[in-house]
Amino acid sequence: MFLFIGLGTSIYLYLNQRIVPIEQVFPGKIWAKPIENLPNLKGVGAPTAKNCGGCHTEIYEEWKRSTHANALSDIQFQSELAKPSSPKWICLNCHIPVQNQRETIITGLQNGDYLSPVEIPNPNFNIEMQAEGVTCATCHVRVDSNSKESFVIGGTGGTTPPHPVKIDRKQLLNRCYDCHNETYTLNESLICSFQTGTELIATKSNESCSSCHQPEVRRSFVKPSLNKPIRTSHKHGFIGGGVPKTFDLYQDQIRLGYKPGIVLSDLKVENNRIEVLLRNSNASHHVTTGDPERFYRLILVGIDPLGKIIYKEETTIGQEWVWSPAAKKVSDNRIPYGKSFVWKIELPNLPIETFQFQAVHVRLKNNTSDFMIQSSGYVPSKYKANVDKIKDLYPHSSLVIETKYQLKTKSRKDTPLEELFKRNVNRKGE
Repeated sequence: MFLFIGLGTSIYLYLNQRIVPIEQVFPGKIWAKPIENLPNLKGVGAPTAKNCGGCHTEIYEEWKRSTHANALSDIQFQSELAKPSSPKWICLNCHIPVQNQRETIITGLQNGDYLSPVEIPNPNFNIEMQAEGVTCATCHVRVDSNSKESFVIGGTGGTTPPHPVKIDRKQLLNRCYDCHNETYTLNESLICSFQTGTELIATKSNESCSSCHQPEVRRSFVKPSLNKPIRTSHKHGFIGGGVPKTFDLYQDQIRLGYKPGIVLSDLKVENNRIEVLLRNSNASHHVTTGDPERFYRLILVGIDPLGKIIYKEETTIGQEWVWSPAAKKVSDNRIPYGKSFVWKIELPNLPIETFQFQAVHVRLKNNTSDFMIQSSGYVPSKYKANVDKIKDLYPHSSLVIETKYQLKTKSRKDTPLEELFKRNVNRKGE
């Protein structure tokens, strides 16, 4: 009898499982679904970055060394993705955004539960394209609703490429917001909080994300052998906060356009007080922005005539969150565009000859990476070894500003950014 009751209950539960469309659970959310499977592109083949690079060689080389190209292999992301509580399919919609990059297709959610996706095999899965992370097609390739053929979205016209092109600069510029401008609560302890687009729009400037993250450059869009004209192009290194995904990518940060969002406007000592004035002059959004766990660590040390550090003060610029039992932002002293941050410190009664100020952009705290190492058993074998060695492989922070102030002469000497980034190559931890 108990067997029949148990069997009846199982059948009842099975029949009453409701498959809810993703659009119903996340209405209007572009990030809730990947870009549909893309057919081969005329004159190109599969819409992989490698195939695009066959002609767009210089752009391809820039992209290969970008944060976007490392979006899937990113060690921190793989550790976060492997958590048992992670809604993996949602996270992957921004880190590998094209359906061709996914082994399965999510057809719906059991009873509307985002942790219970219904999956079927993807016949168009491309393993090479999967490894490309945020690949060219993320922004530039779509399917024509009438012909059902792939076409390229361009920002300028004037040439005759082998593939079909639709010029839509506005669509390209707005594409960034789909992943970089979203705050959404999945549950009380799982929140995505990325408001970079809103911060930019609030400035009411004419700047776009591309203005800074894809600086203009005069060149041919394609390799020289194709003899195409020199035009205004954009770099595709997508330089962000100056903390690359691997140490060997530091050498490209400045070449591809990086400069700190904040500048040290002034450092002065008077009336027994030190004042450090930082201004957000270069970022048309808050600094820091994006990942709420990013922050600036500000360090001021006093050095005696013998070169010994005899005094030290620290503070931070960023957000403070608590994540358990419920996610909540408890403070936020970030600097909006055009605004300043003043750090005031009482002058210590010590034989200080020189003050040294440093600003460090921190992406990952040491205690967080310690926890990632301890829980690396959840990480797939393909990435586990890298998580175990995250301290040696993954830049946690970058020193982006350094200056020395001589008390006697009241003179200031700034360390060139190029020198700082040479030193960052050997920087371990935060």
